[in-house]
Amino acid sequence: MDISFEQFKSLLDDPNFILIDTRLPEQWMDGHIPNSLHITPATVKFAVAMGVIVKNTPLLFVLDPLIAKETMAYFKEAGFNNIKGALQGGYETWKNNNQVTDMLIQVEPDELAMDIPFDEFLMPLDIREELAFNASHIKNAVSLPLSEFMDPGSMSELDEHFNIYIISEDGTSNTLAASILKKQGIHNIRVVMDGWEGVQFLKDKFSFENIKKPKISKADPNKTSFLED
Repeated sequence: MDISFEQFKSLLDDPNFILIDTRLPEQWMDGHIPNSLHITPATVKFAVAMGVIVKNTPLLFVLDPLIAKETMAYFKEAGFNNIKGALQGGYETWKNNNQVTDMLIQVEPDELAMDIPFDEFLMPLDIREELAFNASHIKNAVSLPLSEFMDPGSMSELDEHFNIYIISEDGTSNTLAASILKKQGIHNIRVVMDGWEGVQFLKDKFSFENIKKPKISKADPNKTSFLED
């Protein structure tokens, strides 16, 4: 259901409503409504698992007008039963009404590699799961699995004075993570194109480390030592 700009803006002022932007990541990064969550059919499963949205959350949408019907049908079939509507004309309507917009910077892995030695406040934020992070990660990276993004304690290490570079597994969930951080007031963010896969493609440009794992002694099960992979 399309709703007018006036209706949309009035509903958006209600803190109980969540705004979801389902456009392509490149479109959302180029410009989006502040505090919108970037959730697409490809990443909605992560958002539900994390508790970002639940099936009866009151939802407003910004859709790509070219696939608006298909996208809305997907969310309805997925069981979201409290959809209030989508902004008629999508993001262009918001812009054409001279409203405040936000954006997100995307960098290629080689840009990250060049920035690391010269930026003391740079924080590679690795949002892969713990096992993957422990096996290998960029030296001095901070681990914050996407599944823990809604935990206030896990978010305590993040601060606006850091220059945060988000690294997901393959880049798919970069913008979902970034939109959650932005909604929580953290805006000094960049996302790394293709995520960890992109970093690995240029692995000669990075320094890596792993987490030591405890190894139980066969002679004495109560004794442990630590080995690196």
